[in-house]
Amino acid sequence: MDLTIDAMWLFLAIFLITAIIIKVANARVTSDPGCTRSPPPMLNIIALLKLLPTLCTKGPEVTMTYLYNKFGSVFTISFLWKRISFLVGPEVSGLFFQGSESEVSQGNTFEFTVPMFGLENGFAVDYSTRIQEIHFFIDALRPSQLRSHVDPMLREVETTLRNGEKRG
Repeated sequence: MDLTIDAMWLFLAIFLITAIIIKVANARVTSDPGCTRSPPPMLNIIALLKLLPTLCTKGPEVTMTYLYNKFGSVFTISFLWKRISFLVGPEVSGLFFQGSESEVSQGNTFEFTVPMFGLENGFAVDYSTRIQEIHFFIDALRPSQLRSHVDPMLREVETTLRNGEKRG
């Protein structure tokens, strides 16, 4: 009987010592004494719900400007179990543009959109016209709109195939 109690106390002591060593080791790894900055401000789901009307009526650009003015250039949004940190503004955008122009450039977008869409479309027009075109394309690609185009496209394909058979 004494042997099982002694074995139990020995196991408990080893377990506690191991737990304390692991806790101390993890504290050394996760804490940086040289870093005294606090984490960025965190927005929870309730704060996001308060911003939802602004997001729906004025758009994401106005909402992000509001968040930038209120919380600064770095803030985190917590949504369910995910956390997304935003880096907004000129003071943090420099971190993303340290590469040379050839490394970060996508080339001249104007050069390849004009042959595809013409001079009056895409990136060759002013911003408001471009936004109108994007909205037009989004509306045209809705499933209900796509379904309405199936019958005319099918008739056109059948007509083309019939004419192709006649030509040989």
